[in-house]
Amino acid sequence: MLLFPKIPENITVHLGAPDANTQNVVESFPDYIKNVASSEIYPTWPKEAIKANVYAQISVALNRIYTEFYRSMGKNFDITSSPAYDQTYIYQRNIFKSISDIVDEIFDGYIKREGFLEPLFAGFCDGLEVNCDGLSQWGSLTLAEDGLNHVEILKKYYGNDIELITDVPVENIEESAPKVPLKEGDTGKDVELLQIKLNRISGNFPGIPKIFPTDGFFDKSTTDAVKKFQEVFDLTVDGIVGRSTWYRIQLVYNGVKKLHSLESEGIKLDEISTQYPDELSEGAASSGVIALQYYLSYISLFVQTVTGPNVDGIFGPETKNAVISFQKTYGLEPDGIVDREVWNSIENIYYSLIASVDIKYKDGLTIPFPGRVLRIGIEGDDVRVLQEYLNFISRSYPSIGTLIVDGSYGQKTANAVREFKRLFNVPGNPERVSPETWKRITDVYDDLFNGARAFSGQYPGYEIS
Repeated sequence: MLLFPKIPENITVHLGAPDANTQNVVESFPDYIKNVASSEIYPTWPKEAIKANVYAQISVALNRIYTEFYRSMGKNFDITSSPAYDQTYIYQRNIFKSISDIVDEIFDGYIKREGFLEPLFAGFCDGLEVNCDGLSQWGSLTLAEDGLNHVEILKKYYGNDIELITDVPVENIEESAPKVPLKEGDTGKDVELLQIKLNRISGNFPGIPKIFPTDGFFDKSTTDAVKKFQEVFDLTVDGIVGRSTWYRIQLVYNGVKKLHSLESEGIKLDEISTQYPDELSEGAASSGVIALQYYLSYISLFVQTVTGPNVDGIFGPETKNAVISFQKTYGLEPDGIVDREVWNSIENIYYSLIASVDIKYKDGLTIPFPGRVLRIGIEGDDVRVLQEYLNFISRSYPSIGTLIVDGSYGQKTANAVREFKRLFNVPGNPERVSPETWKRITDVYDDLFNGARAFSGQYPGYEIS
């Protein structure tokens, strides 16, 4: 699932009911909406009535794509042409110019409820032969003739808590299933989404154990939840999330959340990710700002058009300019504000740059943050490097203790991290290594290795307790 809905370049339409043995056709998204609107309403209607109906039709289509409604059932299409299931689409029909012009104007917008992310499944009916809880097509005509604009018409049918999202980016949308199956030991946003969905599903299927915390680490509790889900829904019980398990989870999640109805429970921002530090802008001061500055500083070493700010935790003019330089480089709105889309872009670029970094300890070499928060239960070369750093620092700060360098983040490693963070006043979870903590550890290591304590009696640059 996308973090935020996008307008697809194309949409695949199944010509008939979902299980009918008929062909699929691929249409550009605007042409599809023009076809639906020309099939559902009349070109002579007032513009505001047409706009209200078109927004509803766009939102229905985007809801199907955003939730992967049919794809999660194993289908190879996004939507059907049947009004019994979706909305009317007549292959190769003539398009009315008045409708075409309006669609060209507004095809990159959709309806959603305030506080939720997903496009509203804005159900509608003709209002004469069939009545429903959503928009009445003929009723919208009457409201427009009475002088209501399209927003007022939509609120009449869907409630005052809806809003129109406009100027949505248009891009090719890939399926959400991870290209490589997820299994115990993996980390990342896909794992986090998996955990969040399984926890919500467990509310309706209490036999599925809760995962805590939902932090993007595929640990034993995640494996246990996946296995139970696979058992309940007659899948191969292996604890591995391949394509079939991923999409079955999405299908069940859609159902328990009622995402395909006006009574949708809705998807809130905090249900998509727990890693995002909230919107950052000039004047902010937090550990999230430090992580932002750290990422940008590293990116700037490789991308000349991105400037690197000082890493001080304060979002001042220098950091704002660095954010703007990144936004300009990667085609984002250059407003200097780090919302979720910008944060994800910065993280993705950073992770792509460090993907080729050799995560091996070498005397005196500081390695960039490896791209995953380290905590108890994690294993790997990045943990081994962390242990080497802490062991070197412990020569000057014995209270940290000496660790066995085995690449396993156990309680002793967590205790060493906790003591380091106490000594150097590093905020955040005391036993986890975030980008900010990694930077502080590597900074101290670098200072000590390069002679901060080379001379007897020389001040090392840090208060010794």
